[in-house]
Amino acid sequence: MHLVLDRVVSEIANELSDLDTETAQLYPGALTYKWTAQQVIEHLVLSYRMTNDALQTRLVKGRVVRKKRTLLQWSLQLMILSCGEFPEGVPALEETTPEPEKFAAMSGRQLGKFLREEAEAMNTLLDRCRRKFGMERVAIHPWLGPLRVDQWRRFHSLHGSHHLNQLRSVLAQVSPEPLPVKHTTGSFVKELQMNEPLLKS
Repeated sequence: MHLVLDRVVSEIANELSDLDTETAQLYPGALTYKWTAQQVIEHLVLSYRMTNDALQTRLVKGRVVRKKRTLLQWSLQLMILSCGEFPEGVPALEETTPEPEKFAAMSGRQLGKFLREEAEAMNTLLDRCRRKFGMERVAIHPWLGPLRVDQWRRFHSLHGSHHLNQLRSVLAQVSPEPLPVKHTTGSFVKELQMNEPLLKS
């Protein structure tokens, strides 16, 4: 898997590694409108699958996206992909919102494995698109508009990092005992900027 995706997937899997199946289904603060640890992972998996559908469509059609970005989409790309900032309070897309009993209950280790498998499947399609289309915009994100392969990777890495913070908050509230502190070094956003080209107009 590409380093940019592998880093955040590994961090998420590490956070989940000691979680049992029962705790993974608990709502933080017993508030059912908040996501459980498993639902956070389901959301990420569903976002990968939605991207896969868009990429697969382009591969079948054999041509790149011709649609231009709107001013709003350009602004969001600048905010998210270049600056690494996600807007607050934006609800998940319906296609990526976890549904009750869509997936079987899983332990933390199973969820980490599930996330990695789905990320690797998406990464394979991204590689195929890069070989076929090069640096052209290959598929359209519902909010960000048409993106290149490197921009798709950057989006999913930053999106995963955003939900990693959410996951840590959930685990802190549902774990029966205080979780051990897990340190990571460096700035994730800086590493992304070092490993992927900056957003181009």
